[in-house]
Amino acid sequence: MNNPLLTINNLSTWFQTAQGEARAVDGVSFALHRGETFALLGESGCGKSITALSVMRLVPEPAGRIVSGEVLLHEQNLLSLTEREMQSIRGRKIGMIFQEPQSSLNPVMSVGKQIKEVLDLHFSLSKVQAKRRTLELLDLVRIPDPDRRYREYPHQLSGGMK
Repeated sequence: MNNPLLTINNLSTWFQTAQGEARAVDGVSFALHRGETFALLGESGCGKSITALSVMRLVPEPAGRIVSGEVLLHEQNLLSLTEREMQSIRGRKIGMIFQEPQSSLNPVMSVGKQIKEVLDLHFSLSKVQAKRRTLELLDLVRIPDPDRRYREYPHQLSGGMK
């Protein structure tokens, strides 16, 4: 098989608490190849969300910190990049759907505008092109009636679409 798109090697993320160090993620490793879908499953509190936040370099600091490991995206270690470099990668080359995407959406901004905002940040598209691409993306993930959903707000989506 070809090289993995994403490789996680011995990733550890710890948090400093009043009771001492909490090892939320301790030595996690996995690889994801082109065409594969990856689902991270486990009991509540086992470190799924912290693993995903670590991969995206979104661990809340200073309490949390990635203490070891590698996060290789196309063989580039994301842990060695600056925050500015990571901002150019998040949403363009790598993204995550967290357990509660509803809590990540802005309730006073239409769904389409929020998706279009990511395209505006990473691509040089005209307004018409960005809207067209947003509608294509909604259709790609099988959101029914993309034109209507583009104008709707997060609370108007059914549970399965959130």
